Amino acid sequence: MASVAQARILDFLQQNKPPPGAKANVKRTFQEFMLEYAGWYEPGMLAGKIARGTPQECYKNATLLTLDDDALIYCEGYALFTDASVPRLHAWVTDGHGRAIDNTWPHSGAAYAGVPFQSLFVHMTSLKNHASMSLLDDYQNRYPLLNELGDHPEEWLEQRGRGVARLK
Repeated sequence: MASVAQARILDFLQQNKPPPGAKANVKRTFQEFMLEYAGWYEPGMLAGKIARGTPQECYKNATLLTLDDDALIYCEGYALFTDASVPRLHAWVTDGHGRAIDNTWPHSGAAYAGVPFQSLFVHMTSLKNHASMSLLDDYQNRYPLLNELGDHPEEWLEQRGRGVARLK
């Protein structure tokens, strides 16, 4: 049974239609990409060895965690800070057992729906962009995951980092 928070994210993804003309430059929207590839992650607590990251720098925080520990897997998608908040694009890591480890927010979020990415893909994209930033909202490179690269998950999807269940 999905939680209220998970239902809010799923409703957001299913009902959030792009404005007219918004898909002119992309093959799929963020929401369509998520519905195709994302899974649910259980909110988890920070383990003792994981330090709190810099507030409002989730992409950098998650990327740095994967550099520090190759057992951790970078995830990106939508999360809710609380049951009543609005879904927001966010990044965290998973331990490979469907647990969301979020060192950006002061406490675990209410729900996480995301896509696990291969470390090499994450780090190469960061180097290419000269920054750790959203893989989904990669406007600098004309949204590769929302276009043709999204059709080739073997190049970026980390299978061992799948969540506890698919979104649909």
